Amino acid sequence: MSRLRFVKTPTEEIIEQLREIYHGHSDFAFRKRAHAILLSDKGTTINQLQDIFEVDRDTISAWIKRFETSGVEGLKSLPIPGRPPIYTDDEVRQLKELIDQEPRQIKQAQAALQQATGKSSCTVTLKRALKKNSTTLGIAAAVR
Repeated sequence: MSRLRFVKTPTEEIIEQLREIYHGHSDFAFRKRAHAILLSDKGTTINQLQDIFEVDRDTISAWIKRFETSGVEGLKSLPIPGRPPIYTDDEVRQLKELIDQEPRQIKQAQAALQQATGKSSCTVTLKRALKKNSTTLGIAAAVR
């Protein structure tokens, strides 16, 4: 039989902070962790939380431990490792403008962008940058 474990009772101020995160933060994972802590504080067991959030019980335990050691900050999502993007949003806008001038000549746009920024990349990287930023920049058709 598993031992029952709950979060150590947080202060009312921290509970209110967790509620604000749960009801309005933009990071879904952060909201989910805050919700789990709130439920644990109300007596929901790890097994029940596991069923609610459809994650491993070790994950729930890790959330509780992170909260108890680092507070609300411990519930934030950790940075995802990986290479930073080559091109900034402004450079992608510049690339979009170059492609709008001559849509079928991505290599010419690539050469012009390289001359303007001093950065070089393959056409696949350019297409990936355009596709990644298409929602933020309003680009849709240029990424085919």
